[in-house]
Amino acid sequence: MSSPTARRLRAGAGIIAIATSLAAILAPGTATADSMTADGVDWTAVVARALDCPKPGPNDTWYVVHARVAAVGDLTRDGRRETVVVSSCPSPTSSNPLIAFVYDGASKRSAPRLIGELGRNRYFKSQKVTIQNGLVRLRGKVVSDRAPNCCPDLVVRQTYKWNGTKFAMTSEKASRIS
Repeated sequence: MSSPTARRLRAGAGIIAIATSLAAILAPGTATADSMTADGVDWTAVVARALDCPKPGPNDTWYVVHARVAAVGDLTRDGRRETVVVSSCPSPTSSNPLIAFVYDGASKRSAPRLIGELGRNRYFKSQKVTIQNGLVRLRGKVVSDRAPNCCPDLVVRQTYKWNGTKFAMTSEKASRIS
């Protein structure tokens, strides 16, 4: 049997370990899972306008928009870094599809300019975004037309490239989840 003092010391050590881990994960300048602000921009407020979700009622406490800065990189080849923010409309009963919103790095921080909405053609339930060589890649679990909304049945990989005026999908691969 442990003494109360020993239990408190173990609990304190556990708290310190968690705090140390979180400090490494949430270091300044790093995007968090639900980034409210990054680079001085309130991405939640910015993306809420782009989502154009149905307006909540006065007692809809569930209505909270979450935005995640998923990737940052030069996609338009102008030497400035675009920001890709992933979000979806809130829902009280299930999740809505995730969309990757791309904001122009040349625009003012006070008024980020939306230049692309990627992944709208699929019902992404999860979405990982990477940027490499001017391409933006989405990978995630998707609900097909044959699956119930609860249960993604595909893994989809999409690649997009800026063509000077908009993002064009250059490839899409889908595989069944077994």
